[in-house]
Amino acid sequence: MIVGLTGGIASGKSTVSSIFKDFGIKIVDADRVAKEISNKKINIEKIIDIFGKSILDEHNEIDRKKLRERAFEDKNLLNQLNNLIHPQVIEYFKEEKDCNNIKNIVIFDVPLLFESQIDKMCDKIIVVAVSKDVQVKRIIKRDNSSEKLALKIIESQLPLEYKIEHADFVIYNDATIEDLKTKVKEVYNVLEENVR
Repeated sequence: MIVGLTGGIASGKSTVSSIFKDFGIKIVDADRVAKEISNKKINIEKIIDIFGKSILDEHNEIDRKKLRERAFEDKNLLNQLNNLIHPQVIEYFKEEKDCNNIKNIVIFDVPLLFESQIDKMCDKIIVVAVSKDVQVKRIIKRDNSSEKLALKIIESQLPLEYKIEHADFVIYNDATIEDLKTKVKEVYNVLEENVR
């Protein structure tokens, strides 16, 4: 069974993912896949062609923070980056789906699950939800971003309401880590019942 896991940026999706991993579930992490793909020599060259050398650090390597800031300041650049990386990420997930055993639960941890159409590959969808205020505070703290950039990133994603409407499970990450673990365990138990 393929389970899509998504939610807005800084909603706590990675934490939910790691709790599922503790239950022995295989996690396919789109951020990790995208990073590996974007680190391929051919893609690095194309990213530099799109953004120019201003995104490079003193070692002539891509500075991820500069790249993110430039991408979210200019929608055209963001679209070009997505058009380069997303098709390769989607292809990777198609291959993962093809080699999945129906009796196992595999979680596709994908921030842009709906935007990338990877939701169409999933049997069930989990959305991790949190308020926009909490998202902004977490982005600023975690990424050392400005409030303006945090809001731009949030607004570039599909609204939370859309994701909730299309989810089989919604996990509200608005309390303690213990509370979150309990909620994840409840969802895990239902998924386990479905694959038996």
